[in-house]
Amino acid sequence: AAQGHETLGWGGSILYSTGVGLLLKLFSSALQQKGIGENLSHYVKVRQFVSVNSTLMKSMRLVLGKGGLSIPKVAILIGGPDWPTSVLCGIMRLSLPQIMLGTTPIVFLIFPTCLTGALLYMASLETDTGNPVFPWAGTVTTLTASATAMVQFGSMIVAAYYLEQASESRADEVSAIEDDKEVKEADEKDEQMRKCYRTVTQWNAVPLCAKMALILSLASITASCYMVQFFSYLCFVEHTLTDSIYDNLQGNAGNLFLPLGWVSVALFVASIILLAIFSSWGKGQAMRLAESGAAIPLSNL
Repeated sequence: AAQGHETLGWGGSILYSTGVGLLLKLFSSALQQKGIGENLSHYVKVRQFVSVNSTLMKSMRLVLGKGGLSIPKVAILIGGPDWPTSVLCGIMRLSLPQIMLGTTPIVFLIFPTCLTGALLYMASLETDTGNPVFPWAGTVTTLTASATAMVQFGSMIVAAYYLEQASESRADEVSAIEDDKEVKEADEKDEQMRKCYRTVTQWNAVPLCAKMALILSLASITASCYMVQFFSYLCFVEHTLTDSIYDNLQGNAGNLFLPLGWVSVALFVASIILLAIFSSWGKGQAMRLAESGAAIPLSNL
């Protein structure tokens, strides 16, 4: 709109940018669904990570798997997070044409966004005397930006509502969707490992070395946070987003840290390492317990 209004006019340039935005959205959604989501669907760990057997995911499959256009379907495709929604559609192996059809109404979000951008540009234009060419553009920009936010936020609310409604009012249909057997087996195995991990990491069962690693990890991260929160002026050189690294930090980003700042970073890194050591020890012990076939105390189930 900013460059094409002289040839297409303001209305034509806004419609042109809206069309380009719609095509880019559909292309990116198709690429994410087919190129990323469907390829990831071959991995059990990925399907397990997104909880394909959960009530929420089954409700989403039920709503999005329906042909044609519907308010719940459109709300999920428009109101849901862009990349995750498209990839999830691929992981669930949903029909690409139907998903593209359900995504098309996003034009009602793209249009006010392009309109807002055009109005912002129009508000910045001035005559030779310094007066605004479109004195009303700034006010209208606020209205269109608000409308855009309302469409986006409203679609998120509607999507959440219909997903909840589907899980309750269509509970029989949701439960009738067959579980992914591979994911179910992996979930059962992981649940067993979690029970074993809770058993071996009970405080009275943890050896002294592992206890010390966890205590030192907690102490390190606490000290690091207190240093940064209450003594930031002793940890870092004063530097804002608009300051130049070359002028303020002599061209070296490391100069942002004062000696105490490096101590806080070292404590933070030490905390992560110590926690990783404790976690690795716990997982190893849990695996040994699971392989031994020993009974797990009822209090840990």
